[in-house]
Amino acid sequence: MMMIPDEFRRIALVAPAGKLAPDAVENGVRFLEAHEKIVRLMPHVQAPSPVRYLAADAATRARELAAAWLDPATDLLLAVRGGFGSAHLLPLLDWRQLATRNVPLIGYSDITALHFGMLSYRAGRPVAGPMLGKLAVADQCAYTRNHFHAALARLPREITPPEEFGPYHVLCNTSASGPVIAANLAVAVSLLGTAYFPDPTGAILVLEDLNEPIYKLDRYLTQLELAGVFDRISGLIFGQFTDCADPAELEALFDRVTGKHHDIPVLMNFPFGHTFPFASLDLTMHLTVENGRVFAG
Repeated sequence: MMMIPDEFRRIALVAPAGKLAPDAVENGVRFLEAHEKIVRLMPHVQAPSPVRYLAADAATRARELAAAWLDPATDLLLAVRGGFGSAHLLPLLDWRQLATRNVPLIGYSDITALHFGMLSYRAGRPVAGPMLGKLAVADQCAYTRNHFHAALARLPREITPPEEFGPYHVLCNTSASGPVIAANLAVAVSLLGTAYFPDPTGAILVLEDLNEPIYKLDRYLTQLELAGVFDRISGLIFGQFTDCADPAELEALFDRVTGKHHDIPVLMNFPFGHTFPFASLDLTMHLTVENGRVFAG
């Protein structure tokens, strides 16, 4: 099965946050072209930048993202990488204009900021999935490849746990269904209290993170709790927290933080994060959690 369905033939590569090494860009372009995709690189994917960790200044990144998004020749927007900087673009984008084109934007990690803006303003199709820098590697993992394709094709499916990660750990075994909000935890918390944090009412919240010590995860989750987010969602799914803490310590934290919310399903070890296998998610679809199983539809 092809990772990217045939209907998405013309792909614009965008750098809303950080830069990707030139050889990684070239490898990603070769991969897409080998799969008969027409690739457009926005100028500052490879151009010099005045700030080491950003692809360009905020106005330039916003302008290039909007230009690719609004171009009728663009079938799909693919972020080259995350890093940091997507939040800079949020007040610079004309969300009403962007909402005129229902184009998918694929990414995760720092791209969470743009996905939150898209959900808040109902603009485009936010899809949490592998970016250009890891696309060829993702294609070698059948689980990741199949869920990437299914998310873009909007195929209803059960998201079973991959063998590599073992079974889901069910912390609260109730059932719920709702729209999905998938996010990097640190990025999500950074947008609390802004106009770009989507309404969590009734949603299934899926969280992941990378290289965050346990006390910082506790801080972020406590902030979500104090902000009333956990009182409004219908379910909570913890993905992969790579290089954060050992599983037992993570489970103890997640169980303690969510202990007051036994009316919603809570599970951990979901295949979403900074490692493969990865279950891509179309954030315009719904998730259902039932008896420790997860369904997208």
